[in-house]
Amino acid sequence: MKATIMDVANHAGVSKATVSRVINNNPKVKDHIRQLVLKSIEELGYHPNAIARNLANSTSNVIGLILPDITNPYFPIIARGIEDAAHRQGFSLFISNTDNSPSTEQEYIKKMISQQVGGIILISSILDEYKVNELTELKIPFVLCDRFITNTPFDTVSIDHYKASYEAVIHLIQKGHQNICHLSGPSLVQSAEMRNQAYCDAMHEHNLEPNIRIGNFSYESGYQLMKSILDESTPTAVFAANDLIALGAMNAIQENRLRIPQDVSVIGFDDILFAQMSNPKLSTISVPAYQIGVTAVDMLVERIKGVRSTAKNQVLEHKFIQRES
Repeated sequence: MKATIMDVANHAGVSKATVSRVINNNPKVKDHIRQLVLKSIEELGYHPNAIARNLANSTSNVIGLILPDITNPYFPIIARGIEDAAHRQGFSLFISNTDNSPSTEQEYIKKMISQQVGGIILISSILDEYKVNELTELKIPFVLCDRFITNTPFDTVSIDHYKASYEAVIHLIQKGHQNICHLSGPSLVQSAEMRNQAYCDAMHEHNLEPNIRIGNFSYESGYQLMKSILDESTPTAVFAANDLIALGAMNAIQENRLRIPQDVSVIGFDDILFAQMSNPKLSTISVPAYQIGVTAVDMLVERIKGVRSTAKNQVLEHKFIQRES
């Protein structure tokens, strides 16, 4: 049976309030009393309740992290950066996965707030004006991670999705491709919209006709979207909204006895580990996912500790990785 704070108080011969003051490092506790209580804590193996301690101090050493899809290999890299940075700064992590459901996301936000988290790092599926206004009313520090939106009270950390996508499409055009299709992520996801817009702008600027298929950020979606395109025609290049889509598309292309890149070139987005393991190896936009996570924690902790009150929009550098596809 676990020792309680009252067990410690009885063992040390002091009041429960005195034990609480020792746990919370109250400077008014006399040294010999502090040592007596600490000795009892050690002998009884007592572990203070972190949530109860946070409530007493009106602070929290817990950070909430809400992810849209934990099965996508990109997001665990961000989560690892967040976890490592949080641990270094003395914070614990409360992780929730929404499966890209706005209602589930809202439910987890409310649950985290009820459990007194100090702040929340949110990778939101849908980020519009209504959603931003909802978050603003909650009066808790938020960092919008891997999403970029200005003129809000929230910190954001991301890459420039538009710029990265535009560069990828221009690279294909400069290689002589004119029939370039785009396999997009969901239209309501901000990063997918920005990548889609960059593709369209690059194509229109070079008087080329866009060819877009909209799906979700999964391998299966890439495979099915590519099959539907190949049933109609054969593009010479594919720009996929993420690596999972690109890998699914590559499978469909090869099943049609087409060679990559000789018949169809493919560029992905994210640079997950599987991009280096495919055959041929996938060319892609490399996103500093781990560093995005670290930066998000640094920004959130500044807010929690009151170091900074103004919003900061941090844009990290991406890189085009040319491999074999």
